[in-house]
Amino acid sequence: MREKVVFFSPHAGIWAHSFPEALIADAVRAEGAELVYVGCDGALSSFCVPMSARRLAPTSPPVEKERVCRDCRRNRDWLRHGFGFAGPELDSLLGAADRERIDAQVGALGPEEVGSFTYAGVPVGRLALYEFLIQKKKAKLSVTDEDWLNFRAVLVNALRSLCVGQRVLDRERPTRVVVYNSLYSVNAVWRYLAGQRELPVYFLHAGTGLSNRLQTMLVGRDTTLRWYTRLVEKWPDYVSLPCNEAELEVVADNFSEQLRGGHVFAYSAAKSAGDADVRRRFGVTPQQRLLVATMSSYDEYVAAHAVGELPDESTLLFPTQIDWIRALVAWFSERPELFLLIRVHPREFPNKREGGKSEHAFLLERELTQLPSNVRVNWPADQVSLYDIAECAEVFLNAWSNVGKEMAMLGVPVVDYCPPVLLYPVSLNHVGLTLVDYFAAIEAALAEGWSWTRLRQAWRWCVVEYVRAMVDLSDGFDLSEARGKTFLERARNALSLVPDARQTYDMLRRPRRLRQRQRIGELILSGQATLLELPPEPRVAVDELEEARALRGQLRRVMQVLYAGAQGPPALGSLRQRLV
Repeated sequence: MREKVVFFSPHAGIWAHSFPEALIADAVRAEGAELVYVGCDGALSSFCVPMSARRLAPTSPPVEKERVCRDCRRNRDWLRHGFGFAGPELDSLLGAADRERIDAQVGALGPEEVGSFTYAGVPVGRLALYEFLIQKKKAKLSVTDEDWLNFRAVLVNALRSLCVGQRVLDRERPTRVVVYNSLYSVNAVWRYLAGQRELPVYFLHAGTGLSNRLQTMLVGRDTTLRWYTRLVEKWPDYVSLPCNEAELEVVADNFSEQLRGGHVFAYSAAKSAGDADVRRRFGVTPQQRLLVATMSSYDEYVAAHAVGELPDESTLLFPTQIDWIRALVAWFSERPELFLLIRVHPREFPNKREGGKSEHAFLLERELTQLPSNVRVNWPADQVSLYDIAECAEVFLNAWSNVGKEMAMLGVPVVDYCPPVLLYPVSLNHVGLTLVDYFAAIEAALAEGWSWTRLRQAWRWCVVEYVRAMVDLSDGFDLSEARGKTFLERARNALSLVPDARQTYDMLRRPRRLRQRQRIGELILSGQATLLELPPEPRVAVDELEEARALRGQLRRVMQVLYAGAQGPPALGSLRQRLV
């Protein structure tokens, strides 16, 4: 039987996502599947993801929302006509009676009922919380009376999507369903509907690396978080496999972009050019050993927990991050030879992506007041780079931030307490699952110190994450998020702002046959969960000696970014000295 794949694609307004999504859809069709391409056409116009991307709110003026809808429709037309996609629109399948019924259902609800609200066996209330909790930087699963007006628009859209999804899946009877980010509420309801029908659901998402984020794509079963879980499960197959120079170069490119601090998804400022003297700034004496506790932002965790993708924090060693910090402060208060710097995650406060202050930030401001003399707080307002701190820190104590992976890439020891929440192998860090084991792990990390073995393992993991498990779309899409450095690059970026210029360019440039077309089709049509389940692509095999030479070469590239402008020999015991 011929495979039939429904692509639910209502967010054409974000071209940087919708065009790569169309490349994937085209590849699946070219590999023999029948394609049904479902769009929006205004059904979600009360408030949608493209509107959020343009910093609108559910209460924004209708004229501003209509401008987004107009651009979204224009992009949709480019994709439908350029690729020859056929399929219905949400708006055409949503009748007046449907709209009235949905409005009545939502009108009968109150904020306290959201978490338990289900429709057609789908927990619509909880699913609708996902992006709402992130946008509002919530620290708990709740919708206040003040939030209710904004949240209603999200819930209405989730129900509209669900209503049409039932009809499309019943009518088309597909064998696969594909959505872009299956955690977004309007997409998540399709994931649940497909699950009820025992249909494999695939998600798409821009790549995890910062230098080539838009030229790569995560493609996998279910959700991004389950994709990471499956990669970690496959890690034993790759932990002893040396990586070649081309693979390590991709990792170095992405790490360098992170270190520069200019990317919208890089939250730490770039490392200072000179000596930041972090120890003096925070009052660390020459005799004290510096450890850093890196906190995580709560919004994404709370949102993922709301939709059942992460465990309840109360099941972890420390029921909350504040409980964790309290335990650390108590332990350090009896260890005057040590110094603890508590680094609050930049996302808790206004930053270059989000303007609001999180609920958790207010709790931290009240909690982190009276501290021992050997404990200080690094607030985002201090404008201190994480990498300046890493230069003199001996151990990092991590919640579930990716800092645990980054520090391992630099060879610095890290201690974790919550393996179920990490998006990388806990074997890259020390870990303690009981109070006794946790503080013993801190002692072990202090005793072990910097490690080349840890650094190498972390880079091997990044090759799995950024190369082996990632779909490469670079031959079909070359949009860069970096600022133009040359006149030609700046002119190209400026031209992209002209209406339809980017769309015209991408349509003319796309190849007749995408390089990874067969691999994309095989993944989705075979029912496998990630690319790691497919036979590997041909690659240059190397031994550990060749890997070490290549890795040192890529580290030199990273150090050129990390220590740009540094003069004189590195300080004794500094990270720079260890990396040389």
